[in-house]
Amino acid sequence: MGYLDNQNWERNYNAANQYGAQTKTVTIDGKTYTGVDPSTGRPPAATSIGMVSPSSGLTITGTERNAAKEAEARAMGMTPEYIASRGGINAQGYFNDTPLSGQLSAAEQKQVTKPDGSVNTAAMAEILQKKQIAELVAQGISEADAYKKITSQYGQYGISYTPAVGGFDAQGNKVEGGQYDATGKFVGTSTASTGTAADNVSQEKRDAYALVEQTMRSYGFSEAELTEILNYIKTGLVNPRMGANQLVIELRNLPSYKARFAGNETRRKAGLNVLSEAEYLAQEKDYSETLRRYGQQRLANRAQFATLIGNDISNTELGSRVGIAVNRLSNTNPAVLGQLRTYYPTITNSDIVAYFLSPTETLPELETKVATAEIGATAAQYGLQSDLSRISELQRYGVDLARARQGYENIANILPRTELLSNIYKQAGINYNQTTAEQEEFKGLASARRARNQLSQLETAAFSGASGLGRTSLTRNIGGTI
Repeated sequence: MGYLDNQNWERNYNAANQYGAQTKTVTIDGKTYTGVDPSTGRPPAATSIGMVSPSSGLTITGTERNAAKEAEARAMGMTPEYIASRGGINAQGYFNDTPLSGQLSAAEQKQVTKPDGSVNTAAMAEILQKKQIAELVAQGISEADAYKKITSQYGQYGISYTPAVGGFDAQGNKVEGGQYDATGKFVGTSTASTGTAADNVSQEKRDAYALVEQTMRSYGFSEAELTEILNYIKTGLVNPRMGANQLVIELRNLPSYKARFAGNETRRKAGLNVLSEAEYLAQEKDYSETLRRYGQQRLANRAQFATLIGNDISNTELGSRVGIAVNRLSNTNPAVLGQLRTYYPTITNSDIVAYFLSPTETLPELETKVATAEIGATAAQYGLQSDLSRISELQRYGVDLARARQGYENIANILPRTELLSNIYKQAGINYNQTTAEQEEFKGLASARRARNQLSQLETAAFSGASGLGRTSLTRNIGGTI
C-alpha cells in the first residue's frame, strides 16, 4: 500500500527543463498520469512541512522518513533524489507529500488488515472517504456536497450520507445537530447526566474534529499560529452547539487564520472575491514555481505571496515582472540599471527583483521605466545628453532599445560636425544640435533634415570659392561628413 497505491506522484509537473529529469506516463486504475520518471534526474529535496515538492507539486505534510520503506522504493527503480524531492517515505509507506486525508495511520492500517494479512478494501475506503470529506468541509464545502463529490469516486465502496440528527440548544430551541433536550439539559449522544462535557462528545464528532485538525496542519501555519488554531479546535470539541461546519467558519475569524491567509484580508478590503483555502494554496504553489524558475526562491515566502494575492497579481504577470527584472536588468548592461536609478530615485532597493514585485506600480509603468532607462543608457554610452524629459519623449514616441542603438550611433557620427558648422555659420540662424538630430533620426522631421542640408550647402559654397583647390573633390570630402 502507500506509495504503491498513491496516484498523486504522477501529477502534471515536467521537471525535464530544470533538473535534467525525464517524464514518464503510467496508467493506474484505468487513469493515465504523467510526471517525473523516478529512475532519472536529480530534483532538489523537499525538507520541511509546507514546502512544495518539485516532483509532484504537492505540499509536504510530514517529515518522518523510514529507511526500510525507502529501500523498497529504490528497489522498484526510484532514485534517492526523487524520493527526497517528495519529502521521503514514512513508516506507513506514503510519500511525505501525500495529503493527510489520503493516508492511513498505523492504527488505521492495523484496523483494516485482516488476519490473513490482506486488506479490507471496504473498511479502508470508508476511512479515506471520511477524511477527504472532512477536508472538503474544512475548505468551506457543505457536508452534503462533500459526500457527493468524494463518495462518487469510490464506486461500490462509496459510503452513504447521513445528515446530523437534530436536537435543541440550551434554551430549548430546535437546531440542527443540537445536543440538548427540549428542557435544555445536555445529552450529547447519551441521556446520562454524569461525567464532563468532553466525556459526552460522540466519536463521530471527535473524528470530524480530528480531520479538521489534520487539514489545519497541512495549511502551513507557523507553530504559534497552529497552537491557537488547535486550542480553538479543542474548545469547539466540547461546545455542544458547535458542529464541524460552524467550527471551520469561526476558525476563519481567528487572528492566526487571517495571518496565514493575509492576502484574502487585503482582497476583501479592496472589494475582490476571497479565494478558498485550496485556491489560495494553489496560487502560492504557482508563484513559488515561477520564482524558482527565475532563480528567486528566496522571495517565495508567505508575506510575498500575500502581497501578490491581495493585489490580484496573476502568476502570468508575476512571471513578466520577474522576467523584466532578471532578464532585462540584472543580467544585462549594468549601465541600464544605473540609469534606471538615476531617473527614478525611489528605486533604491539593491534587490531590483523585489522592487519589481511591489504592486504599487502596474506592469505597464514598470515596462515604461525600463525602456526609458535603456534608451537613456544608450545615449550616455555615446557621450550624449540623456536627461529624463528628453528620453521620456522618445520612449513615448515609440523608440526602443534596438532603435536607440542604431539612432544614437548615427547621431554620434554626425553631431560633432553639425555643431561645428552651426557655430561657424551662426549668422544663418541654423542650430543643428542633439535635439535637432534626434528629431531627424527618430521622428523623421523634414525641418530637421533641411537644417542639416542647409549647413552642408553653406559649407560647400564656402569651399567652392577657395582658389587653387579642387572644387569637386573637396566638396565631396567635407560636405559628405554631414
